[in-house]
Amino acid sequence: MLPGAGMTRLLACSDIHNNIKAVRQLRAREGNDYDAVIVAGDLGSESTSEIFTLFQSFECPVLYVFGNWDHRLEHDRNFGERCHHLHLSPARIGGLSIIGESIDGIDYEWEAFRSQIGDVEPAHVPTVQNAFRRRQREKLGAIVEAEGPEHTIVVSHYRITKTQSLLSGVPLFLFGHIHRFEDRMFRGQRFVNVSALDNKVMVAPRTLQRTTRDDYRLVNDGSYVVITHDVDTGFAIEPIRFDPDFSNWTRIEGIVRASAPEVE
Repeated sequence: MLPGAGMTRLLACSDIHNNIKAVRQLRAREGNDYDAVIVAGDLGSESTSEIFTLFQSFECPVLYVFGNWDHRLEHDRNFGERCHHLHLSPARIGGLSIIGESIDGIDYEWEAFRSQIGDVEPAHVPTVQNAFRRRQREKLGAIVEAEGPEHTIVVSHYRITKTQSLLSGVPLFLFGHIHRFEDRMFRGQRFVNVSALDNKVMVAPRTLQRTTRDDYRLVNDGSYVVITHDVDTGFAIEPIRFDPDFSNWTRIEGIVRASAPEVE
């Protein structure tokens, strides 16, 4: 069903970790009835082009920030005409302004900032980087203020803290990294962890009496969220899990063998 007048529908996910199969699963489950796709970081630095090609098949803008898995991706890389890096760069979708910050990936502003201050002792780099991030957060706050915080969504990979000072009035923050769904209110602002699209579970066939490592398989129990914004009622958040059928499998607790075959 297409969104009605005054309604915006968003598909949001995070933590893909180069798992193209997970994106294909998502694509097979959802139709082209979204106003934008939002990715809250950790796409992965190896399969990014293929991932964005799949997301662009939704025929709507693909909005993203980088996370810690994206450290080899340039901030200004062009992934396609529908793709927009939200880092200090708002995208207007319906009546909303969506903006974000990326603190990973190859950030030319950070490299330029380091070059301005000369050689830095390795022990002092975190202090310098924190100062740079504070300056970037101030830029983000200024842009949000200009856009109008009351109808702005802020996207990051790590949850942003101290939002009451520079980002007051923003109703919704989206983030990832923690690999579990959360939806919490704090001082009038809503913080939603959009979960992990890549969430592999180790299993073995239930029919086997004894199992070895060669019997282990991976099943992806990924998740994402659907966000609906109505001008009258505000935001509705719906978490959705792949929820695979485990009836033929025994879950192997406490072990993750990344090289095990993945079950479609």
